[in-house]
Amino acid sequence: MTVLSEITRENSGSIVCCTHCGNRHTYIKWGFYSRYSFDEKLINIQRYRCDNDLCPQKTFSILPHAFLPIIRASLCMLTYILNMYEQENSIADIARHTGSNWPRVQRWIAKALSIRKWLQKEYNNSSPCLLKTRQWPSFTRDFSWAFYPNRMR
Repeated sequence: MTVLSEITRENSGSIVCCTHCGNRHTYIKWGFYSRYSFDEKLINIQRYRCDNDLCPQKTFSILPHAFLPIIRASLCMLTYILNMYEQENSIADIARHTGSNWPRVQRWIAKALSIRKWLQKEYNNSSPCLLKTRQWPSFTRDFSWAFYPNRMR
């Protein structure tokens, strides 16, 4: 988890462009919200407002590497939980190990299964989990459009 937190801090200064229309020129800072990093420290996520009149999505944020939109677990955490589940660990054991409750672990397993299916189809099963890459914003945009189309369009 410490490695994930360091990667998140290193990649929080990404190039800013609207995650919906790609606008890089006319946006303004529009507040922020906080999320817990992987070592339970709060980090601020900057929100922006897109000033492109043709863009239906008016606000956006650039998530640091390993954070997924809407889901409170990272892609790496979901992969880890799914691996534990497939090694026949009980839900209760996984919950204890992750410091979570078992209904949340069940939701995470269901989400991880659907994400894995999507990764196999869209990304040839390559997970961008621990890659230090500038392509994370485009990955999170693809993820949002695939799993939350009504919210993101």
